[in-house]
Amino acid sequence: MTTVVPVCIIGAGPIGMTGALLLSRLGIRTLLVERRGELNTHPRSRFVDTNTMELLREFGLEKKVEATGLGPEWTAFNRWCTALTKTQYARIPSPTFLTVPRDTSPCLPVMTAQDLVENVLLEKIRGESNIDVRFRTLASDLTQDESGTRLKLTNRQTGAEEEVFADYTIGADGPGSSTRSVIDSELETDPRPVNSQDVIFDADLSRYVEGRKGALLYNTPPTGGMVVFQPLDGVRRWRCQITVPTADLIPEEAAMERIRQALGTEDDVPMTIVSMSMWQPTPGCTTRFSLGRIFLAGDAAHIAIPTGGMGNNTGFSGIRNLAWKLAFVLRGISPPGILETYEEEHRPIAQDRIDAGVRIYEAMGAMMMGFVSGQDITEAVKATKLYGNYDGLLMGFELKSGVLAVDSDDPPSVDDPVIDFVPVVRSGRRAPHIWLDDAGETSVLDGFGLDYRVLLGASVDRGRWDDQVERLSAGGFPISAQALPRLDDDALYANDGVVLVRPDGVIADHWRDADIPAGKEAVRLSRLLPRNVAGNG
Repeated sequence: MTTVVPVCIIGAGPIGMTGALLLSRLGIRTLLVERRGELNTHPRSRFVDTNTMELLREFGLEKKVEATGLGPEWTAFNRWCTALTKTQYARIPSPTFLTVPRDTSPCLPVMTAQDLVENVLLEKIRGESNIDVRFRTLASDLTQDESGTRLKLTNRQTGAEEEVFADYTIGADGPGSSTRSVIDSELETDPRPVNSQDVIFDADLSRYVEGRKGALLYNTPPTGGMVVFQPLDGVRRWRCQITVPTADLIPEEAAMERIRQALGTEDDVPMTIVSMSMWQPTPGCTTRFSLGRIFLAGDAAHIAIPTGGMGNNTGFSGIRNLAWKLAFVLRGISPPGILETYEEEHRPIAQDRIDAGVRIYEAMGAMMMGFVSGQDITEAVKATKLYGNYDGLLMGFELKSGVLAVDSDDPPSVDDPVIDFVPVVRSGRRAPHIWLDDAGETSVLDGFGLDYRVLLGASVDRGRWDDQVERLSAGGFPISAQALPRLDDDALYANDGVVLVRPDGVIADHWRDADIPAGKEAVRLSRLLPRNVAGNG
């Protein structure tokens, strides 16, 4: 039996599922393959950042994911203590985690559990006719040639085999990716000499956490080591990270004793361990993100130290960058060369976030070691302010490639590009959010995702731009126009401005209406559109 499909995605984690949903929304059929029999029951990632929530809003899933998250009483601070009920030596605000409305987005960030997010994504996938999802299925023998990719699927229950031909294959198969070796890509990491035992457990810790709520609760008890409490539901479900001397799991009883020590109590706290696993911080990137028709996404391409969802959200960002380009190529809209911009644009973003994660990790380590050794940690606490405080990194990124204009002026000046975010209309940047209605229900971002969008300020001569947009659309290129309401003179979008936004919400180009002479509208609009000109005019 042979299955033919435009795209095969190996790995039905959050990045693989998101890729399938993005492609489906753009009219592309996808085969989604997962070797496990069920979704992740041991959640590692917990934070869904603002950019990712905006993407989930495109799918209509924003409120469902938001409902799974912790409120502001849990997300306002990260804390460091000798034990949860003992001395607190640092309480650091975490504004990036804080679950409150903000002017810069229609969405809240959400502190939740990975398995809950995956279940929301899977429920959506089940209703998509363009997505064929196969669990308990092993992908192997992946090859490619100029016409496409081939691989073998084996049902792990029945042993039945199936050949698949896909125009393109995406490996979203995690840190241990088998897809990576197929394209001769190596994961270059800088492992840290720390062994952490992940423990998912059920317990009522309300009396111990009262007055000490936080997104991350670090503890350095006198008995040694580090124990980090992470609330998963704000009630009884917890994730705990315990440093251990070797890469071998310590027994359940020993893990529970370490947890009790970190609570700072002699109480016999009833708890049930659900699952345990080991991990070691291994930040790094692969040597290539793609070769020919095979691509890597998420942790298969890059791994960040887990300092607040940096890795998972970078994966969402990457698949959002890749999916629309694949769809445009498969639909004959754009030339295959546009796919080369996936790595060109995304690698610097991934590397910046990996580097920031290391910077946060080292600052936190210095603070904790300083306290344990009796040093003055005032400056170390200041350095650790980055933890949960990196809106500039997440939302102030600037992509660069041949399908993006280059602004001649400098970007807004900020004190710290990791922390400080200043929204701006600028090529390569995320298009800023504004509300289009007084009720605050419709964001300008809500029009993105399916095509190139031309945003027209209230003073712009709409007729000439509408005519060119309609002409391009009639020629087969997905593009539409959106008139903006009249805004204050100091608003992010100028009333006399024209802004060209890609399907992934990134500004491709922008200009003043008066700067484009009559008859040159098509030239300005078309110069960065990735078009198969012979195919769609």
